[in-house]
Amino acid sequence: MERLLFVEDSALVLKVMRRLVSEASEFEADFAETYAQAEALIQQNGQQYFSAVVDLNLPDAPKGEIVDLTLKSKVPTLVLTATFDEKKRDSLFQKGIVDYVVKENRYSYGYAMKLIKRLQRNHTIKVLVVDDSLVARKQSANLLKKYQFQVVESDGAKTAIKMLIEQPDIKLVITDYNMPDIDGFELVKLIRGKYDKQDLTIIGLSGEGNASLSAKFIKNGANDFLRKPFNQEEFYCRVMHNIESLEAIEIIKDSANRDYLTHLYNRQYFYHITNRQIKYCQEEAIEYSLAVIEIDDFKEFNNIHSEYGDSVLIQFAKQLDKKFGKFITARLNSSQLVAFVWGMSLDDCENQMNEFRAQIKKLSIETDTGEKHLTVSVGLSHSSQMSLRRMLEACGELIRRAQNAGKDLVLYD
Repeated sequence: MERLLFVEDSALVLKVMRRLVSEASEFEADFAETYAQAEALIQQNGQQYFSAVVDLNLPDAPKGEIVDLTLKSKVPTLVLTATFDEKKRDSLFQKGIVDYVVKENRYSYGYAMKLIKRLQRNHTIKVLVVDDSLVARKQSANLLKKYQFQVVESDGAKTAIKMLIEQPDIKLVITDYNMPDIDGFELVKLIRGKYDKQDLTIIGLSGEGNASLSAKFIKNGANDFLRKPFNQEEFYCRVMHNIESLEAIEIIKDSANRDYLTHLYNRQYFYHITNRQIKYCQEEAIEYSLAVIEIDDFKEFNNIHSEYGDSVLIQFAKQLDKKFGKFITARLNSSQLVAFVWGMSLDDCENQMNEFRAQIKKLSIETDTGEKHLTVSVGLSHSSQMSLRRMLEACGELIRRAQNAGKDLVLYD
């Protein structure tokens, strides 16, 4: 769990921030009211702090000395202050703070927490910066790193195309217009030949004075345009607007691929991504396993306790996702769940499945006639070459054998 540091001498503000942290279950926090308390906490936990939110005016540090302390300790820092001072703000941004928030109302504190959550999500987002100017490229890259993005750099369009192919997890491209090999317009057109706007965001940059550049970039497929020189706040707002738009599209797409009840992948999408993963495993000589999990006697249970059937599926799905969430999990039909795993030996996979089977057996299901327990039978198919269709057929036969043998078993081929 991420750990935060709040430094604030106002009891009211601390009370608000404590409540916001308690509502954000992904964070823990330490609170300090003075520079001395903050210094002691940093000495004790400095490397553990994901971010710091600090007040500029403290009883024992009235001139913003706390910012120097947190930045020196390499803690990304947000400043909360009671007054807006443009010179002071510019000075703090030059020092390296993440943002400057004026304590005008309760929304300001909510904004600070929203920004912290954004920084946490940025850890998983990769951005490619394309610019032939080392100075300009480093300026953009350093700003992105300050906001906790993963950053890769390219000094030209040809290298950028190669990096996109080699690193398909890149979500944002920031490209300059004027480059020697291929200009920014052509690069955008090349990228859009393979990546749709809902898959990859592009922001164009230029220091030239031509007023039509922004329109040309966007008409060629860019999502946005920013004129150089830009300030940190403008750059961050443009980047975040585009990233959040991309995330909103991904949420909609992901919802369409999920089972409405269990929130595991649905059958259709499971086939799609598993076939793709099998192809990759075969190319890289990685062994893989398919486990189909049948809930024993679920039809009979559901006929008698129909109002509890959904609860059973939800509980079982949560356990499956907890156990195999880093792989591919899905709901195949009304009584079957499935997990596709790779890079694991048959023995290890069997052990993991038996652990899962034992966990399910312990689950208590409260019904109107008392506590009930259900079991699962698992068919496990392991291969380095077999197709998904053949593995599903093999698992179906293994489940039939398990149920004929008394159920509550894991059988493998």
